[in-house]
Amino acid sequence: MTKKAAIHQVNYHPWLGFFNKISQVDCFVLLDTVDYSKNNIINRNKIKVTNGTTYLTIPIEHEFFRKPLLEVLLPKKSDWAKKHWKTIELSYSKADFFDSYNDFFRDVYKNLPEKLVELNENIIRFLLKEFKIDAEIIKASELDIDPELKKTDLLLEILRKVNATSYLSGSGGKGYLEEGKFADIKLEYMNFKHPVYKQLHGDFIEGLAAIDLLFNEGNSSEKFVKGGNNGM
Repeated sequence: MTKKAAIHQVNYHPWLGFFNKISQVDCFVLLDTVDYSKNNIINRNKIKVTNGTTYLTIPIEHEFFRKPLLEVLLPKKSDWAKKHWKTIELSYSKADFFDSYNDFFRDVYKNLPEKLVELNENIIRFLLKEFKIDAEIIKASELDIDPELKKTDLLLEILRKVNATSYLSGSGGKGYLEEGKFADIKLEYMNFKHPVYKQLHGDFIEGLAAIDLLFNEGNSSEKFVKGGNNGM
C-alpha cells in the first residue's frame, strides 16, 4: 500500500502552497520539534492592504530564540493580537466572504492559547476544513523522534515512523536534501503554480496568507488551492 507524506513547520497564517502540498498527500506531519528562529514564517506572514502588503508579525521574546518550537510562548501582552485582528478587519471587511469567517478569526485573537504552535495549528486546522482537505494530520512531537537527528535524517526518521512510501518536498528541498538517502522512499518535488483569484486593493499579488483567498473566494477556495499543482 502506498502512502505519500509531507512535512512542514507549523507556520503562522500559511500561504496557498502550504495547503496545496497537504492536498496532494495522505499524511501531513506538523514539524513542531525543531528550534525557533527569529522572524521567519513561523511567527509572521503577509496580507494585502490598501497600499500593497504588510507583515503580521508576532513579537516573540528573545529568550525563545533557538529553543524548541514546543517551548515558544506567545507574548504575555496581547496588544499584538489586537493589532493583527484590526489590520485583518480593515483590510478584508469589504471582501465578499469576510462575514462568513470573521467570527472564527476574531475569537482566535481574543482567546489566545499559551503557545505559538497552538495558535498556528488552530488556524491551520480551520483552513484545512474550509479548503476541504482531509489528509491525516500528525504532530512530530507525537512520534518519539531522536532529538539529535537533523535535516534529511530527521525527515527520513519521521517518514518511517508514519510508514510513508513517498515524500513530497517543496521545490526548495532540491537545495538541501541528500537525495541518495531516499533509497526506500520515493522522493517527489512540488511544481506549484500560484493561482490567480479575485482580490481587493488593485493588481493581483501572489504569495499572501491563505486567508486572502478565503475571504475573497469563500466556498470556491477549494478549487484554487487544489488546482495549483496543475497550473490552474
